[in-house]
Amino acid sequence: MIHSTNRTKGYTLIELTVVVGIISLLLGLGINGLDYLIQWNKLNTAAALLGSELKNIHSRAFYEGVYYKLQFWPSLDRYRVYKQTELVDDIILKDIDLFNTNFTDNNLYFYPNGVPGQGGTVTLKNRRGKILYVIMTPVTARVRVSPEPPENW
Repeated sequence: MIHSTNRTKGYTLIELTVVVGIISLLLGLGINGLDYLIQWNKLNTAAALLGSELKNIHSRAFYEGVYYKLQFWPSLDRYRVYKQTELVDDIILKDIDLFNTNFTDNNLYFYPNGVPGQGGTVTLKNRRGKILYVIMTPVTARVRVSPEPPENW
């Protein structure tokens, strides 16, 4: 019996195509999941930043004894902070849609005693359509972030 010794060792084109296809599928699923996590993180960060800003302005109005105003611009995805009439900060939300507010004329005022002019909600939405609500109660200015809208909606 004669054995052939000139047989080449290696992979066929079909085997290589299958392996490349499986790797591409796994990478595609991984990138999609990673994008979801990145967008969710951006939304959470923007909501936490806004909640922190509301608490900060509440405290500053009380300690400094002056009026503060937050002016929301839903069409521009930004909000501005005013100390009386002076612009203090202009915050642009990147990759986050400042979808809606229910403050009168999209303005929130803090009186010199720290009490907000009204309570309300700011709705933030990310590129994938996920929504978070930044909710501030009237009088006490308690701020919370929730994936569910407030009960009075």
